[in-house]
Amino acid sequence: MSKILIEHADYVVTIDHDRRMIRDGVVAIVDDRIGAVGKTEAIKREFEGAEIIDGRGKLVLPGLFDTHIHGAQQLGRGLGDNMYQRFFTHLWKIESEMDEGDALCAFRLCQLELIRAGITCFADPGNYFPAIEAQAMKESGLRGIISRTALDVNRPGTPERFCETTDEALARSEEFVAEFNNTLDGRIKAWVSMRMAFGCSDELLRGMGALARKYGAGIIGHACSSREPTVMAHMKYGMGDVARLEKLGVLGPNMLLLHMAWLDMDEVMLVKQRDVKVSIAPGSSFHQAMGNINRGKAPEMSGLGVTLSLGSDAAMSGNFLDVLRQAYLFVGGYLEARMDPKLFTPEDAVEMMTIDGARSMLWEQDLGSLEVGKKADVTILDIMRPEWQPVHNPISNLVYCAHGGCADTVIVDGRILMRGGKVLTLNEDDLYTEARERAAVLVRRAGLESSAVSRWPVV
Repeated sequence: MSKILIEHADYVVTIDHDRRMIRDGVVAIVDDRIGAVGKTEAIKREFEGAEIIDGRGKLVLPGLFDTHIHGAQQLGRGLGDNMYQRFFTHLWKIESEMDEGDALCAFRLCQLELIRAGITCFADPGNYFPAIEAQAMKESGLRGIISRTALDVNRPGTPERFCETTDEALARSEEFVAEFNNTLDGRIKAWVSMRMAFGCSDELLRGMGALARKYGAGIIGHACSSREPTVMAHMKYGMGDVARLEKLGVLGPNMLLLHMAWLDMDEVMLVKQRDVKVSIAPGSSFHQAMGNINRGKAPEMSGLGVTLSLGSDAAMSGNFLDVLRQAYLFVGGYLEARMDPKLFTPEDAVEMMTIDGARSMLWEQDLGSLEVGKKADVTILDIMRPEWQPVHNPISNLVYCAHGGCADTVIVDGRILMRGGKVLTLNEDDLYTEARERAAVLVRRAGLESSAVSRWPVV
């Protein structure tokens, strides 16, 4: 039996039913579960012989969730900035030119960035190398949802290697889910990927629903993400993505939809009625001018009780993976757009990063709060930093002042992945060297060298 004791923490933010914050708090971990939470002096003597993590000057949280990332795009960071129509010309161009070595490097680098930002659990809505992503998770120790992209509506510009029939897309999706769902001691959930609703035929979407039911899996994908695909959906189907999914009998509580800004109020009500989960990525919208804050319906969905969580998107979309920064952009963006300083609070955002992230990924029974019996996924932040001081309200500072770089220690399933700012599961220096070399070759192979050039001369 292994035991870890995080003791004398300045704050333990439990996210339990009463939302207690414990001063001079302790979290005891026994194997892969939370064994106790409370005041240090009341509990520590029960766990003699445990490995000690000093929580002085630290804030302890349930492990943080990032419910929208694209690990395969990590080597393309910064390509396609400040332009329209980036998806086929840049994002997919990078993915289509990758080999398996590039993919493994990209996934490792992505997961390293997540660990360094305090993330313990992520959701990736699809790529064509999901088995390699699982390999990277085995190494990094992270928890998450991964999926294999399924599309059968092949628009002009779709890379040839990605073109599939409906039967091929379903068969390959089923093969992946059957092999990987609930593997790595339950750290991996393999879901069905609706990468983009407008890229899926009605037959494919119905098939995805059947696959999800057969394997007890979820469906994850982009919907109502921006103006262009929303207009396309209305022109082709006479309705938006959510209404179409409802018509096809696919919309349901096992579905996590991403962005979800360009929907109408009838569709908002469908989301509520079907208990659909929603991930919002404000940084991606800010970077790509998607209009997801000024057009978004997050306040209406929140008011109806829809489960909302936060995502970073990708190194080629939002360009950084840091859910704490996303929390600031989400709250601040909506306060500005609606001109209401009380619309969302820091407490709302912290719930989105923790318990609501767990609900979004159908993991709330085991994750999302620091409670006895739940899985030992823990994020510890260093608050002895200038941006944190003074700490009048730790939750306010967490959302309005902090960033992922404050992460000090990350624990998943009772295993320490990062301690004292040092990642223990991945070789950072070697990975950075490999990533630079592979990215340079990949960009040349994709013919995107000009996309990476600044307007300012490099001398």
